[in-house]
Amino acid sequence: MNDIFSILNPDWWMDENNNALQIADAILFLVLCIPVLYLFICALFSLGKYKNPYPPAKVQHRFLVLFTVLRNGKEVIQSINHFLDTQLYPREKCDIAVAATQLPEEDLVTLLQMPVNIVVPDKEQCTKVYAIQQVMERYSPEEYDMVVVFNSDNRIVPNALTLFNNAYYSGCDAIQAHRMTENLTTNIAVLNATSEEINNNIFRKAHTRMGFSSALIGSAMAFDFPMFHEIAPKLKGSDLSKAMETALLKQNIFTEYMEEVVCYSRKEESADGYEAQRIGWLRSQYSSTIFALKKLPITLLRGQWDYALKLFQWLMPSRFLLIALIAACAVGITLLDWSLSFKWYALLAVIAITFLMALPDGEVTKRFKYSLWALPVLIFASIFSHITRFFQFKKTKKKKTKREKKNPKKE
Repeated sequence: MNDIFSILNPDWWMDENNNALQIADAILFLVLCIPVLYLFICALFSLGKYKNPYPPAKVQHRFLVLFTVLRNGKEVIQSINHFLDTQLYPREKCDIAVAATQLPEEDLVTLLQMPVNIVVPDKEQCTKVYAIQQVMERYSPEEYDMVVVFNSDNRIVPNALTLFNNAYYSGCDAIQAHRMTENLTTNIAVLNATSEEINNNIFRKAHTRMGFSSALIGSAMAFDFPMFHEIAPKLKGSDLSKAMETALLKQNIFTEYMEEVVCYSRKEESADGYEAQRIGWLRSQYSSTIFALKKLPITLLRGQWDYALKLFQWLMPSRFLLIALIAACAVGITLLDWSLSFKWYALLAVIAITFLMALPDGEVTKRFKYSLWALPVLIFASIFSHITRFFQFKKTKKKKTKREKKNPKKE
């Protein structure tokens, strides 16, 4: 028993008669080096300007433009008005639908006066996936050619549907647009925007250049309508992007990324808002991690490389958490045995270079250097969200156990 508790003693790790520190150091370094190497390769592929490969289409397809909204009716009204006022695609070739969840009556009245189809889900508390399923039930598979999914705050560029139409005519059945942050008002918002732009370059632009599918982001997505109509009822969970990615990759359907189709959205402006958003994201992240661990071996054996890469991506820690883990290991190893620490600082330098390579040109990058001081705040919020989610899970589990004891199942 004393041998077990001796691992808590720093002197045990520094004892030259056992190789525990060296072994632990090597394992940790290998585990964290793999995602850094993957990100570095992706960052290299993201360098260079984007060129649209799709020529003008000879046919103008019919679009269903779907806005999903929860509570914030005024926001979606502004987005729809912006779409109607600015979109260059023929108006008779596209219809607008709204999945309206928990909207105030005054906002519903305003929407009823607009040229949109309103669908109110039959559940007051429902996920985005369920709301979209409710909308798709109202249409037949042959009614449209493509469906475009937006969040309530999304504002797309005027030629978006034209560019989607060109890509669809050339054979693209799934497309992810370039979502950018509109509100660069606080340092937290700027860092959020920077993180999203890095993700766009690494997981979307680089992936498609390497021959893999673009990652989905949950909005500003366009799909073949009959295909989406078939897939939608089978989607499970609360995370639309992960559910759609799984469904598409299982069928070997490639997802294109169109960088020039810019869609503006709003980001959290405070650390508290970011932490709350992260906790919501972690709910789906933990389940997708378990799913990836189960499915990755068989996917590799089947040679489904696109699907396997997506599962590997789900196993990776977030960018902020990865930086925190490498920095913590570097400091810890330095205190225990400084001679082993050099490779950790080298790894930290590599990940810094990786993210600098993935930074795009533009307003976000210009403001990034002035917002760097807030980076530790986001890293702490990222770590704290994991801790908060863990205790929430334990609390939920205890409540569930108590309910089961009070109301035992009758056989």
